[in-house]
Amino acid sequence: MPRNDIGFDEAIRLTMLHSTAIGTEILSVLKAAGSVAARDILAVVDSPSVDASLKDGYAVISRDVANASIEKPVRLSMVDTVAAGGTSGQHLNPGETIRILTGAPLPNGAQAVLMEEFTSRVGDVIYAHADARPGRNVLEKGADVGIGQVLVKSGDVMTPQRIGLMIAGGVSDVEVYKRPKIGLLATGSEVILPGHAMSPGKVYASNVGLQSAWLTLLGFDVRVLSEIDSVERISAAIVDLSKICDVIITSGGAWKGDRDLVATVIDGLGGKMVFHRVRLGPGKASGMAFIKNKKIFCLSGGPSSNMFGFVMIVLPALFKMSGTDRGPCLFLKGILEKDITGQANWTNLVQCDITKTGLDDKHGLDILLCPRKLKSRLRAMATSHAIVVIPEGVEKFKAGDTVSFICLDCDLFAYRG
Repeated sequence: MPRNDIGFDEAIRLTMLHSTAIGTEILSVLKAAGSVAARDILAVVDSPSVDASLKDGYAVISRDVANASIEKPVRLSMVDTVAAGGTSGQHLNPGETIRILTGAPLPNGAQAVLMEEFTSRVGDVIYAHADARPGRNVLEKGADVGIGQVLVKSGDVMTPQRIGLMIAGGVSDVEVYKRPKIGLLATGSEVILPGHAMSPGKVYASNVGLQSAWLTLLGFDVRVLSEIDSVERISAAIVDLSKICDVIITSGGAWKGDRDLVATVIDGLGGKMVFHRVRLGPGKASGMAFIKNKKIFCLSGGPSSNMFGFVMIVLPALFKMSGTDRGPCLFLKGILEKDITGQANWTNLVQCDITKTGLDDKHGLDILLCPRKLKSRLRAMATSHAIVVIPEGVEKFKAGDTVSFICLDCDLFAYRG
């Protein structure tokens, strides 16, 4: 029997318990951004592959220039020039120097690089005006990456920085967890997809539009369908999506009304409802089920309930199936501008605007959370950037309280020079 009318914490526990990785695949490191490493990834080369110069200048034997100064420059004979990607066939002997550019390999016999600023040149004669102890301005072989070094650990997300490190370490292909393919199904005889002509009584499917945008931004492969209020038609749509998708998310028909057919469809297809209806406001109609090995999330047709169920329950599960417990949202702390209240036996979600204050070197960043209620649910969702969670058992947060919140718009914290 499904768990009905459960608390939000229990819903999350069940959701994560039933969310496991769907397998792994091999990707080019150049196409792996956002994926999760399925095993430790080791460097296969040293970087740099040789001792290399960090500066434009002259390769020297350190004892030759140990006493060099502006007043007493040391005369050296330039015998070769070497640039990045090349090599010098010359072995450096006492009294000699080799012109060297940034990134070039240190010639045999050289111990250091004297920066160009500390020299003067007359033809092939170089005058050193400063010393250069062994290792000066030299990046040692393997200093950035050494063969066998762990570059990325299993479970790490492939960030651009990590991809750059892996490429430096000679990694070309990586084993990552597969991202689940997602099917979005809008239900309701009044619902139409973008591109179809509007007629009286119809509404465009903004719920699946929001979900598709989130999922596409996060790198998931998405399919979108809509269907009228018909057990047969909704059943056929779920069967079709299950052939190509790992997860199906339905929007609408998730409550107890005459046309709330999703639970009936799941039962008719031999599915198992894990839970249905959560003490989460908004988002109470949320549920999760399985049809064979395919996971089904059932969400309300109401825009606010749909979005909150998607953000709070579905997204964490999709990330868990992709190999990580990390979600896409920032969890931060801010100061409430006004009191907010909720029902003590529910988890309540409050949409807030974010105002940044004190953004300077002395005071740091303060975040002011401004609760809002707009007549337009869609406009409120589009313009509110934070969710404050009032946990079950708590009835009120007061103005001035510091509270945790979920940031839905990380761009707010991008630097604005």
